[in-house]
Amino acid sequence: MKNSSSFWSKLRSPSTLGVALAGLFVGTVVFTSLATSGEQGKSSAIEWQEFSKALELAKKENKIVVVDFYTDWCGWCKRMDKDTYGHAEVVKYAKAKLIMSKVDAESQDKTRFKDRELTYQQLALGMGVRGYPTTAFFDSNGDLITSISSYLTADQFMPILEFLSDGHYKTMKFEAFMEKRKS
Repeated sequence: MKNSSSFWSKLRSPSTLGVALAGLFVGTVVFTSLATSGEQGKSSAIEWQEFSKALELAKKENKIVVVDFYTDWCGWCKRMDKDTYGHAEVVKYAKAKLIMSKVDAESQDKTRFKDRELTYQQLALGMGVRGYPTTAFFDSNGDLITSISSYLTADQFMPILEFLSDGHYKTMKFEAFMEKRKS
């Protein structure tokens, strides 16, 4: 018992307390820098734009817009966020060739589309979204190209992105594109 009381008395002494606090400070700085470096690594993540801003950027940059319609309660939406939108090949392609937007299909927040103010819920319903996740693709003029209501893996998603963003949908069927892509 004598040893434990001397331990506590040493801890309470000003010099020991100073060392302990300095150690705590250094530990906090190291932990914070590690956490921040992880956030800096997120620059390799998709840059999501608000819907109306995404349409403006698409027009300016002549790119298609990929809109992820999701809900907070949708498990497949969360999985697609992690596995598909988090996949390195999808992220790289999106950064180079696409404008990406996320829309909470149940949100009452407002956006603009075709000179109308709508809630995100109204936008989703107007686009025919009935299941989640739904991915909608808009051309650079803001016109809907197509939408897919399903979870997609990165391997399923990449050819769709290539087919649409490179404009192949204007000249050939998806099946022909896939045959050409294999060769």
